[in-house]
Amino acid sequence: MAEQIIVNYFLPPSIQFGAGAIKQLGEHVCAFGGKKPLIVTDEGVTNAGILSRTVAPLESAQIDYAIFDAVQPNPTDLSVLEGLKGYRTEGCDLVIAVGGGSVMDAAKAIRILTTHEPPLENYYVDVGGIDRITNNLPALICIPTTAGTGSEVSQGSIITDTSGRTTEGHRKRAISTPYNMASLALLDPELTVGMPPGLTAATGMDAVTHGVEAYVATRYHPIAEGVALQALKILGKNIRQAYHQGNDVEARGEMLIASAMAAFSFQKGLGAVHSLAHQLSTEANIPHGIANAILLPEVMIFNLPHAVDGYADIAGALGIDTSGISKADAADAAIAEIRSLNEEFSIPTGLGVAGLKRERIPKIAKDAMLDHCYKFNPRPCTKADMHNLFEAAF
Repeated sequence: MAEQIIVNYFLPPSIQFGAGAIKQLGEHVCAFGGKKPLIVTDEGVTNAGILSRTVAPLESAQIDYAIFDAVQPNPTDLSVLEGLKGYRTEGCDLVIAVGGGSVMDAAKAIRILTTHEPPLENYYVDVGGIDRITNNLPALICIPTTAGTGSEVSQGSIITDTSGRTTEGHRKRAISTPYNMASLALLDPELTVGMPPGLTAATGMDAVTHGVEAYVATRYHPIAEGVALQALKILGKNIRQAYHQGNDVEARGEMLIASAMAAFSFQKGLGAVHSLAHQLSTEANIPHGIANAILLPEVMIFNLPHAVDGYADIAGALGIDTSGISKADAADAAIAEIRSLNEEFSIPTGLGVAGLKRERIPKIAKDAMLDHCYKFNPRPCTKADMHNLFEAAF
């Protein structure tokens, strides 16, 4: 009998889901024993009026709060230190993240440093940081305002490292530990209704990429595998409606819950798409969801010899009628569906169109090999493969 591998599974945090859920925020803060939360957000959330809807229930409950709204689209370690300073100066005891993936990533890193000695460099995955993070952390409430990253239920936090000790320039690095999960994910679809179509498409395709990569990732995790497939079914049914009819609260809600499910599923692992895409936000200022959408069909083609069965399953989940066709044809249909979604959503046709300069490909191909996600890709990757994939998506 083959030796059984011992596997640890971490289920998502407590989730509250439903239109109007934000109104109970004050009760949640009190339940966690919070006296003064730090609200981590960005200017976009503030300008959209979402922040005012977030603080209203706190004010009704007479809960004092502080605000740090200087999170950048790709949060840096320096931004995290700035947020930490606000937490300490204001005497906060709980963290609330209100925004998209960047905000939640920054909030998670701030939370870690409230009880763990800086610098953040000590806690990245690639330097063994998971063994240095303990559970003595303040409560964290994540309130997503986009439907895509799923950071509200994930263990990960992606931060742009500015230390200059890795490769030329800055690059994204990951913090990942079960202790990094939020104490509560508060999912209110009404907060996502104002998302413009372009952002809906980018974040929606981010969630699709999470589901696709997780389903065929090499880790053994049948729970996450099942959740990934169901997330893709919900996304396939609702992503077009959310894009074309942005005021449809039901479609927004389905996208929000599917995003959380897809993010939970990548406990099984991700793949080459993410190792490649992580380089593009810092190198070419390409939003993560856009980068994922452009890269996904090219990586799926690269993976085909190792993932035909998985991609055939994905085709069915996305709503393609696969009856009477071979698994190879179904897998091809899944790739064609991703391309169709990209076209319908006006995703840039290539990385060059999106802003990448071709002469930077050798450098970012090298950096992609420093990212941990590709290690769970169904087909092993080399630096030459990364280079070729960038070229194929260019």
